Amino acid sequence: MSPVSVLLVDDSASQRAVIASRLERSGYEVATATDGLDCLRVLSELRPDIVLLDVVMPGLDGWETLDRIRQTSGVPVIMLTARAEDLDRVRGLRAGADDYLGKPFQQEELEARIEAVTRRAELGRRDGLTGLPNRRTFDEHLDSMFGPDRVPGQPFALVLFDIDHFKSVNDTQGHPAGDRVLQDVATLALRQLRTGEQIFRVGGEEFAIVIPGDRNAGVIVAERVRTAVAEEVRDPKLPTLSAGVAAFPEDASTRDQLFKQADLALYAAKQGGRNVVMLAA
Repeated sequence: MSPVSVLLVDDSASQRAVIASRLERSGYEVATATDGLDCLRVLSELRPDIVLLDVVMPGLDGWETLDRIRQTSGVPVIMLTARAEDLDRVRGLRAGADDYLGKPFQQEELEARIEAVTRRAELGRRDGLTGLPNRRTFDEHLDSMFGPDRVPGQPFALVLFDIDHFKSVNDTQGHPAGDRVLQDVATLALRQLRTGEQIFRVGGEEFAIVIPGDRNAGVIVAERVRTAVAEEVRDPKLPTLSAGVAAFPEDASTRDQLFKQADLALYAAKQGGRNVVMLAA
Protein backbone atom coordinates (compact mmCIF):
# COMPACT_ATOMS: atom_id res chain seq x y z
CA MET A 1 0.00 0.00 0.00
CA SER A 2 1.35 3.44 -0.96
CA PRO A 3 2.15 5.85 1.88
CA VAL A 4 -0.25 8.72 2.51
CA SER A 5 1.04 11.83 0.73
CA VAL A 6 0.79 15.12 2.63
CA LEU A 7 1.22 18.69 1.41
CA LEU A 8 2.28 20.83 4.38
CA VAL A 9 1.72 24.58 3.91
CA ASP A 10 3.30 26.85 6.53
CA ASP A 11 5.26 30.09 6.19
CA SER A 12 7.44 29.21 9.19
CA ALA A 13 10.52 27.33 8.00
CA SER A 14 11.19 25.93 11.48
CA GLN A 15 7.63 24.61 11.93
CA ARG A 16 7.64 23.14 8.41
CA ALA A 17 10.88 21.33 9.16
CA VAL A 18 9.70 19.93 12.50
CA ILE A 19 6.26 18.78 11.31
CA ALA A 20 7.58 17.35 8.04
CA SER A 21 10.36 15.45 9.80
CA ARG A 22 7.96 13.89 12.29
CA LEU A 23 5.50 12.90 9.59
CA GLU A 24 8.23 11.36 7.45
CA ARG A 25 9.48 9.34 10.42
CA SER A 26 5.92 8.01 10.78
CA GLY A 27 5.91 6.85 7.16
CA TYR A 28 4.13 9.72 5.43
CA GLU A 29 5.29 11.13 2.10
CA VAL A 30 5.62 14.89 2.62
CA ALA A 31 5.80 17.82 0.21
CA THR A 32 5.94 21.39 1.49
CA ALA A 33 4.84 24.85 0.43
CA THR A 34 5.90 28.17 1.93
CA ASP A 35 2.65 30.13 1.51
CA GLY A 36 -0.73 30.16 -0.21
CA LEU A 37 0.52 30.89 -3.71
CA ASP A 38 3.22 28.24 -3.39
CA CYS A 39 0.52 25.80 -2.23
CA LEU A 40 -1.55 26.44 -5.36
CA ARG A 41 1.53 25.99 -7.52
CA VAL A 42 2.38 22.65 -5.90
CA LEU A 43 -1.23 21.47 -6.23
CA SER A 44 -1.07 22.15 -9.97
CA GLU A 45 1.78 19.63 -10.17
CA LEU A 46 1.06 17.08 -7.43
CA ARG A 47 -2.01 15.25 -6.15
CA PRO A 48 -1.50 14.80 -2.40
CA ASP A 49 -3.89 12.72 -0.33
CA ILE A 50 -4.31 15.59 2.15
CA VAL A 51 -3.28 19.22 2.69
CA LEU A 52 -2.22 20.62 6.09
CA LEU A 53 -2.89 24.34 5.68
CA ASP A 54 -1.74 27.05 8.08
CA VAL A 55 -4.27 29.86 8.54
CA VAL A 56 -1.99 32.82 9.32
CA MET A 57 0.32 33.44 6.35
CA PRO A 58 1.47 36.53 4.45
CA GLY A 59 -0.13 37.27 1.10
CA LEU A 60 -2.84 34.67 0.58
CA ASP A 61 -3.85 33.56 4.06
CA GLY A 62 -5.26 30.12 4.82
CA TRP A 63 -8.88 31.13 4.24
CA GLU A 64 -8.17 32.62 0.81
CA THR A 65 -6.00 29.68 -0.13
CA LEU A 66 -8.71 27.22 0.93
CA ASP A 67 -11.25 29.12 -1.16
CA ARG A 68 -8.96 28.91 -4.20
CA ILE A 69 -8.34 25.20 -3.61
CA ARG A 70 -12.07 24.49 -3.42
CA GLN A 71 -12.63 26.13 -6.81
CA THR A 72 -10.75 23.31 -8.51
CA SER A 73 -10.15 20.44 -6.07
CA GLY A 74 -11.84 18.32 -3.45
CA VAL A 75 -8.54 17.31 -1.79
CA PRO A 76 -9.04 16.95 1.99
CA VAL A 77 -7.75 19.94 3.97
CA ILE A 78 -6.92 20.21 7.68
CA MET A 79 -6.53 23.81 8.87
CA LEU A 80 -3.69 24.53 11.32
CA THR A 81 -3.68 27.65 13.47
CA ALA A 82 -2.71 29.07 16.83
CA ARG A 83 -6.14 30.69 17.03
CA ALA A 84 -8.44 28.53 19.10
CA GLU A 85 -11.63 30.59 19.01
CA ASP A 86 -14.79 28.71 18.04
CA LEU A 87 -15.52 31.38 15.42
CA ASP A 88 -12.38 30.40 13.53
CA ARG A 89 -13.34 26.74 13.75
CA VAL A 90 -16.81 27.39 12.35
CA ARG A 91 -15.38 29.60 9.62
CA GLY A 92 -12.93 26.91 8.57
CA LEU A 93 -15.55 24.19 8.36
CA ARG A 94 -17.98 26.41 6.46
CA ALA A 95 -15.22 27.37 4.04
CA GLY A 96 -14.76 23.73 3.09
CA ALA A 97 -12.11 22.49 5.51
CA ASP A 98 -12.37 18.84 6.49
CA ASP A 99 -10.94 19.33 9.99
CA TYR A 100 -9.29 21.91 12.19
CA LEU A 101 -6.35 21.60 14.57
CA GLY A 102 -5.09 24.28 16.96
CA LYS A 103 -1.40 24.84 17.62
CA PRO A 104 0.46 23.57 19.51
CA PHE A 105 -0.68 20.00 18.91
CA GLN A 106 0.51 16.53 19.78
CA GLN A 107 1.96 14.49 16.93
CA GLU A 108 -0.34 11.60 17.82
CA GLU A 109 -3.40 13.83 17.46
CA LEU A 110 -2.24 15.18 14.10
CA GLU A 111 -1.69 11.67 12.76
CA ALA A 112 -5.05 10.49 14.12
CA ARG A 113 -6.80 13.38 12.39
CA ILE A 114 -4.96 12.72 9.12
CA GLU A 115 -6.01 9.06 9.28
CA ALA A 116 -9.63 9.96 10.05
CA VAL A 117 -9.90 12.55 7.29
CA THR A 118 -8.23 10.39 4.64
CA ARG A 119 -10.44 7.45 5.65
CA ARG A 120 -13.57 9.57 5.21
CA ALA A 121 -12.22 10.89 1.91
CA GLU A 122 -11.58 7.35 0.67
CA LEU A 123 -15.14 6.36 1.52
CA GLY A 124 -16.34 9.42 -0.38
CA ARG A 125 -14.45 8.24 -3.46
CA ARG A 126 -15.97 4.77 -3.61
CA ASP A 127 -19.37 3.58 -4.72
CA GLY A 128 -21.22 2.22 -1.71
CA LEU A 129 -22.90 -0.62 -3.64
CA THR A 130 -20.09 -2.10 -5.74
CA GLY A 131 -17.04 -0.86 -3.84
CA LEU A 132 -15.56 0.48 -7.08
CA PRO A 133 -14.11 4.00 -7.33
CA ASN A 134 -16.95 6.41 -8.10
CA ARG A 135 -17.56 9.18 -10.65
CA ARG A 136 -15.67 11.74 -8.59
CA THR A 137 -12.61 9.50 -8.52
CA PHE A 138 -12.97 8.80 -12.24
CA ASP A 139 -13.07 12.51 -13.06
CA GLU A 140 -9.97 13.14 -10.96
CA HIS A 141 -8.16 10.21 -12.57
CA LEU A 142 -9.05 11.33 -16.09
CA ASP A 143 -7.94 14.87 -15.25
CA SER A 144 -4.58 13.49 -14.11
CA MET A 145 -4.20 11.60 -17.40
CA PHE A 146 -4.25 14.96 -19.18
CA GLY A 147 -2.29 16.78 -16.47
CA PRO A 148 1.34 17.94 -16.39
CA ASP A 149 2.54 14.61 -14.95
CA ARG A 150 1.36 12.68 -18.01
CA VAL A 151 4.11 10.97 -19.98
CA PRO A 152 4.20 12.72 -23.39
CA GLY A 153 3.17 10.48 -26.24
CA GLN A 154 1.81 7.72 -24.01
CA PRO A 155 -1.56 6.56 -25.38
CA PHE A 156 -4.45 5.35 -23.28
CA ALA A 157 -7.96 4.15 -23.99
CA LEU A 158 -11.30 4.78 -22.35
CA VAL A 159 -13.99 2.10 -22.30
CA LEU A 160 -17.55 3.05 -21.35
CA PHE A 161 -19.95 0.16 -20.89
CA ASP A 162 -23.40 -0.27 -19.47
CA ILE A 163 -25.82 -3.06 -18.73
CA ASP A 164 -28.34 -3.83 -21.47
CA HIS A 165 -32.03 -3.53 -20.52
CA PHE A 166 -31.11 -2.88 -16.90
CA LYS A 167 -34.35 -1.02 -16.22
CA SER A 168 -36.34 -4.15 -16.98
CA VAL A 169 -34.40 -6.00 -14.25
CA ASN A 170 -35.52 -3.46 -11.67
CA ASP A 171 -39.06 -3.41 -13.05
CA THR A 172 -39.57 -7.18 -13.23
CA GLN A 173 -37.31 -8.56 -10.49
CA GLY A 174 -37.12 -5.63 -8.07
CA HIS A 175 -34.37 -3.25 -7.03
CA PRO A 176 -32.57 -5.75 -4.75
CA ALA A 177 -32.12 -7.97 -7.81
CA GLY A 178 -30.88 -4.97 -9.77
CA ASP A 179 -28.37 -4.20 -7.04
CA ARG A 180 -27.12 -7.78 -7.17
CA VAL A 181 -26.68 -7.50 -10.95
CA LEU A 182 -24.58 -4.36 -10.52
CA GLN A 183 -22.44 -6.05 -7.87
CA ASP A 184 -21.93 -9.21 -9.94
CA VAL A 185 -21.04 -7.24 -13.08
CA ALA A 186 -18.57 -5.12 -11.11
CA THR A 187 -16.93 -8.23 -9.65
CA LEU A 188 -16.68 -10.00 -13.01
CA ALA A 189 -15.30 -6.91 -14.73
CA LEU A 190 -12.72 -6.35 -12.02
CA ARG A 191 -11.46 -9.93 -12.42
CA GLN A 192 -10.73 -9.29 -16.11
CA LEU A 193 -8.41 -6.35 -15.52
CA ARG A 194 -4.64 -6.45 -15.55
CA THR A 195 -2.06 -4.25 -13.82
CA GLY A 196 -2.54 -0.60 -14.76
CA GLU A 197 -6.16 -1.02 -15.89
CA GLN A 198 -8.66 0.79 -13.65
CA ILE A 199 -12.44 0.51 -13.45
CA PHE A 200 -15.00 2.96 -12.05
CA ARG A 201 -18.76 3.08 -11.60
CA VAL A 202 -19.68 6.38 -13.24
CA GLY A 203 -23.48 6.23 -13.31
CA GLY A 204 -26.49 4.09 -12.51
CA GLU A 205 -25.60 1.11 -14.69
CA GLU A 206 -22.63 2.68 -16.46
CA PHE A 207 -18.99 1.83 -15.85
CA ALA A 208 -15.68 3.16 -17.19
CA ILE A 209 -12.29 1.52 -17.62
CA VAL A 210 -9.07 3.45 -18.26
CA ILE A 211 -6.42 1.38 -20.02
CA PRO A 212 -2.78 2.06 -20.93
CA GLY A 213 -2.42 1.55 -24.69
CA ASP A 214 -4.18 2.34 -27.93
CA ARG A 215 -7.80 1.78 -29.03
CA ASN A 216 -7.08 -1.87 -29.87
CA ALA A 217 -5.96 -2.44 -26.28
CA GLY A 218 -9.26 -0.90 -25.20
CA VAL A 219 -11.24 -3.24 -27.43
CA ILE A 220 -9.40 -6.28 -26.05
CA VAL A 221 -10.26 -5.34 -22.46
CA ALA A 222 -13.85 -4.44 -23.33
CA GLU A 223 -14.31 -7.79 -25.08
CA ARG A 224 -12.86 -9.66 -22.10
CA VAL A 225 -15.38 -8.00 -19.80
CA ARG A 226 -18.32 -8.40 -22.20
CA THR A 227 -17.54 -12.08 -22.74
CA ALA A 228 -17.08 -12.80 -19.03
CA VAL A 229 -20.51 -11.35 -18.24
CA ALA A 230 -22.21 -13.06 -21.18
CA GLU A 231 -20.75 -16.46 -20.23
CA GLU A 232 -21.34 -16.23 -16.48
CA VAL A 233 -23.44 -19.15 -15.22
CA ARG A 234 -26.08 -17.64 -12.99
CA ASP A 235 -29.82 -17.94 -12.37
CA PRO A 236 -31.33 -15.67 -13.49
CA LYS A 237 -28.77 -15.04 -16.20
CA LEU A 238 -26.98 -11.72 -16.16
CA PRO A 239 -27.97 -9.13 -18.76
CA THR A 240 -25.45 -8.50 -21.53
CA LEU A 241 -23.18 -5.45 -21.84
CA SER A 242 -22.63 -2.87 -24.57
CA ALA A 243 -19.38 -0.91 -24.75
CA GLY A 244 -17.81 2.03 -26.54
CA VAL A 245 -14.07 2.60 -26.90
CA ALA A 246 -12.08 5.74 -27.68
CA ALA A 247 -8.38 6.49 -27.28
CA PHE A 248 -6.01 9.36 -26.76
CA PRO A 249 -4.51 10.69 -28.99
CA GLU A 250 -6.10 8.71 -31.83
CA ASP A 251 -9.67 9.82 -31.24
CA ALA A 252 -9.39 12.87 -28.99
CA SER A 253 -6.96 15.48 -27.70
CA THR A 254 -8.83 16.54 -24.54
CA ARG A 255 -10.58 14.69 -21.71
CA ASP A 256 -14.01 16.01 -22.71
CA GLN A 257 -13.51 14.93 -26.31
CA LEU A 258 -12.34 11.51 -25.18
CA PHE A 259 -15.39 10.97 -22.99
CA LYS A 260 -17.72 12.19 -25.75
CA GLN A 261 -16.18 9.88 -28.35
CA ALA A 262 -16.42 6.86 -26.05
CA ASP A 263 -20.01 7.79 -25.19
CA LEU A 264 -20.94 8.10 -28.88
CA ALA A 265 -19.38 4.69 -29.52
CA LEU A 266 -21.42 3.25 -26.63
CA TYR A 267 -24.56 4.77 -28.12
CA ALA A 268 -23.71 3.17 -31.48
CA ALA A 269 -23.31 -0.19 -29.74
CA LYS A 270 -26.77 0.16 -28.17
CA GLN A 271 -28.28 1.17 -31.50
CA GLY A 272 -26.46 -1.65 -33.26
CA GLY A 273 -28.22 -4.39 -31.31
CA ARG A 274 -26.42 -4.40 -27.94
CA ASN A 275 -24.02 -7.02 -26.51
CA VAL A 276 -21.26 -5.59 -28.70
CA VAL A 277 -18.14 -3.42 -28.47
CA MET A 278 -17.88 -0.42 -30.81
CA LEU A 279 -14.94 1.85 -31.60
CA ALA A 280 -15.19 5.61 -31.90
CA ALA A 281 -15.92 6.57 -35.50
